[in-house]
Amino acid sequence: MKRILVTGITGTLGRPVAGMLRSFGAEVRGLSRRPGQDFQGDLADGSGLDAALSGVDTVVHCASDTRRLGRGDLQGLRNLLAAAGRAGRPHVVFVSIVGVDEIPYPYYRVKLAAEGLVEEYGGTILRATQFHEFVLGGARIAARLPVVFAPDVPVQPISTRDVAARIAELADGPPAGRVADLGGPEVLRAPDLFRDCLRASGRDRRIVPVRLPGATFGAFRRGAHLAPQHRSTGEHWADFLRARTGG
Repeated sequence: MKRILVTGITGTLGRPVAGMLRSFGAEVRGLSRRPGQDFQGDLADGSGLDAALSGVDTVVHCASDTRRLGRGDLQGLRNLLAAAGRAGRPHVVFVSIVGVDEIPYPYYRVKLAAEGLVEEYGGTILRATQFHEFVLGGARIAARLPVVFAPDVPVQPISTRDVAARIAELADGPPAGRVADLGGPEVLRAPDLFRDCLRASGRDRRIVPVRLPGATFGAFRRGAHLAPQHRSTGEHWADFLRARTGG
């Protein structure tokens, strides 16, 4: 039975990853800045990492500074990898995003640089498409206005449980470098997804598809963030939305 440390265990991905790993029989340790986990530590300054990494076989790195566009992620990852080196170099599995090497979005550039650190360390890198929860959150924010502006781009949403299942497989194996990307089972349009969210919540709003200028939006429009050749066979968007909203 492997001993696995999960960073960001209280997050959107960390929770299902921990649950999936436990179902596989792993001994899971949780690392979070919040009290109440197995280990309380701070990736930003490295505090608590040596104790959390002591005796672990694998580290699954799910923590990410999304609210500040990943500004603290690189230093946090450097601290984590340094502590892993002191702990005997356990296998490190890093979760990234499809298209970080093609889309010049600041957060994606941070993710790409982080991939380089994990590659240099000798870990495993999995890129996934946008989570169902991310799409739902964006739709809810847009729906605060009388008119809903939706980016006119394709989206391939995926269940965090499906991503967690793939992570659990990788965590149980040896370091593999960058593995095949993982996308959701279907490619849809963002305006249609936003419309689904409104209908599920019983709200009536006009939806306006928006096309923005610039290289970032252009990359999204041409599908640089998609993985149509690597579709999961798990939860579809409609099933997720029905379970989440009851609609």
